[in-house]
Amino acid sequence: MAAPSSPEVAADLERLIRRLRGLTARAWRNGGRRAAVDRLTATLVALGEPGHELPDLPDHALGDVVAVLAREALHFQEGAKGRRDEVAAALRRALEETR
Repeated sequence: MAAPSSPEVAADLERLIRRLRGLTARAWRNGGRRAAVDRLTATLVALGEPGHELPDLPDHALGDVVAVLAREALHFQEGAKGRRDEVAAALRRALEETR
């Protein structure tokens, strides 16, 4: 599979952010969505600038958290194709797991 381009990564990120921001409290409780997003945020923290620790966050804040962390990880690793690919893969996994 070819590496995703930056526009594809950006589109996946925007789609995931919209999805997370639109989830109801009931939707968060079902389908393992919270666990999927927790895995994603842990990955993004590891790929971004050092020194971040996420506090316990309410579900409704996770769309914004993913937006910030993903953009930071992509920017921090600018020019590092392997890291961009890791971010892209993590976003694709989260999109699948949060359907």
